[in-house]
Amino acid sequence: MSDEQNIEEQTEEDRPPATEESEKPAQDISPSEENKTVAEENIQHSTRNDLNSEESLEIHNQREVHIDEHTTDHSPPKTDDSKKSAESTSFASEEIETAAEEIIPHSTPTLQPNKESMEVHHHGHVHEKKKWKEYVFQFLMLFLAVFCGFLAEYQLEHTIEHQREEQYVKSFIEDLKGDTARINRILELSALQQNNFDSLMGALNAPGFSETPDKAENYYGSIFGLYLFNHTDRTLQQLKNAGGLRLIRNQQASDSIMQYDAMVKKVSEQSMDLYNANQASIRLALQIFDANSPTNSSIDRSLVPKPDKVRLISNERVKIDELFNQVFSFKMASIWYCKFLRELNKYAARQINFLKEAYDL
Repeated sequence: MSDEQNIEEQTEEDRPPATEESEKPAQDISPSEENKTVAEENIQHSTRNDLNSEESLEIHNQREVHIDEHTTDHSPPKTDDSKKSAESTSFASEEIETAAEEIIPHSTPTLQPNKESMEVHHHGHVHEKKKWKEYVFQFLMLFLAVFCGFLAEYQLEHTIEHQREEQYVKSFIEDLKGDTARINRILELSALQQNNFDSLMGALNAPGFSETPDKAENYYGSIFGLYLFNHTDRTLQQLKNAGGLRLIRNQQASDSIMQYDAMVKKVSEQSMDLYNANQASIRLALQIFDANSPTNSSIDRSLVPKPDKVRLISNERVKIDELFNQVFSFKMASIWYCKFLRELNKYAARQINFLKEAYDL
């Protein structure tokens, strides 16, 4: 205990006396001076800690020497056991020294940076007043950009519509070519049918027809033929339903297309008259002529024998005259129908040439 009291007394004596400056209250100083004083205090504190650590080590060594002397005076001569105990005590003293070194911190002076001196000052942007000419120039540039974009979009749309217009015209020309080919074929067949109508009416009007109906055998089947015109309206329906007529910028071409459509409607109306005359002629013919005629190839001859000549179901003169009149009506309907077809055919041919010249096709 005496040794510990000596150590405490020595540490108290080594402490520096408190000065009046330490007791004085802290005065208002600038941030830079405050940083300097803080750094000096940290250095002084670290030096004090180093001195205290050195003094404590010296005292500890003196204590160990005192203990060793005391043990050497009162201890018997050393034996092997005593040597081992001495080695153990020296090892323990080394562990105590290392523990003391670990416990006593070696403080180093730390300098705290001046936060106020490291602050970044952001300078505001200086806005200069613009002249009215710059505002006018910017407005003109924006206006020109928008206007040029509008022109580009308009030109693109115009180009697309022009391409679609050409596609519609090409498609319509192909439809016209198909129509003219069918009309020419119908006119050829109708001309042959009309000649057979004349021969059939001559046989019906001949005296003694009921006794010799074989003369009408070659012309009897002509009344069953019906040749109607089927218009290709693919392009016209697209132009009407999809609003494609507005794409035809050539007014004359647009008018010609609508005129062709009107002529097709007239031909369709005339075809109904032709159909009605055909059906009426067939009904009267079946009341006079037997369907089992030598020229009827639609009958299975393995089941129905072929007759030698044309047979009459009725030889009444009234019905024969009615058939004559109905065949004549059928012939006139065919003539008018062919007349409309010829006009339509001529108009279609002219329109093909006109559209090719107008669109450079």
